[in-house]
Amino acid sequence: MSLYFDNRLAYKINKGKEDSLPERNPASDLGHSQLFPKGAPRCPRLGAVFTLEAAVILPLMACFFVSILFFFRVMQVQLEVQKALNDTGRTLAVTLSGDNSNEAIGLGEAKALFLKEMSGRKAAERYISGGNLGISLLKSEFSQDEIHLRASYHVKLPIRIFWVWSFDMEQRADCRKWTGWNGAAGSGTGDTWVYVTETGTVYHTKSTCTHLELSIQSVGYDQLAVLRNENGGKYHKCAQCGSSKNAFGRVYITNQGDCYHTDLGCSGIKRTVYMIRLSEAGARGACSRCGT
Repeated sequence: MSLYFDNRLAYKINKGKEDSLPERNPASDLGHSQLFPKGAPRCPRLGAVFTLEAAVILPLMACFFVSILFFFRVMQVQLEVQKALNDTGRTLAVTLSGDNSNEAIGLGEAKALFLKEMSGRKAAERYISGGNLGISLLKSEFSQDEIHLRASYHVKLPIRIFWVWSFDMEQRADCRKWTGWNGAAGSGTGDTWVYVTETGTVYHTKSTCTHLELSIQSVGYDQLAVLRNENGGKYHKCAQCGSSKNAFGRVYITNQGDCYHTDLGCSGIKRTVYMIRLSEAGARGACSRCGT
């Protein structure tokens, strides 16, 4: 009796489980058959949705990346135009030094020099509307001693964005005409320019004097015994830095000097040169090499 009861109980339990499964539930079968008929795809419009998204989003993404890459080309164009403006301004600073009134002459020379500087620059020729000839300098000014170059042009877009094919760009370069020295100070008195150092006791008439432009060499300390300067003299220890030691065993000498240095920043071989008037030299005498 106990065994028979257990078998019936187990049958009822299993029967309940089978009835509760989704595939045995009539309501579930009805809903599934209504939503997804046999032989038909579950979402017949899903492919059309993907096609529509691809048709809209992919072109927008392509335009976005093309625009980002195009701005690197715009930077290249700006660099080329700015380089040509700077070079043109330097040349005009010399050629227009004696002309302070005729604006047309200045603009004509500026345009000719600018086009010469822009020749061979491929990025500007390709992406500027009208090429190099499409760059306008009409806003430039040549008043008094100043030169103000203004370059205006249109950069062509690789693709049309909201009915826009190009955008405006403007760059500038400012410089001063080379007017030279007016001769107000010491004019006609022989008050020329000379060169002095911070600790020097003489003045130099040439900036290329060998006392100012030193030919410094780095040599090994063990080579000093056989090395000689241009006058055939030996090298002695510098009074300022010779007592210190160099961690690399190297010393510094010059062709004209007679001392060796362990510190490259020693004032014996370091030169800070100033250009002053001869009248400001004070008690300094003339250099024996360049002052005679």
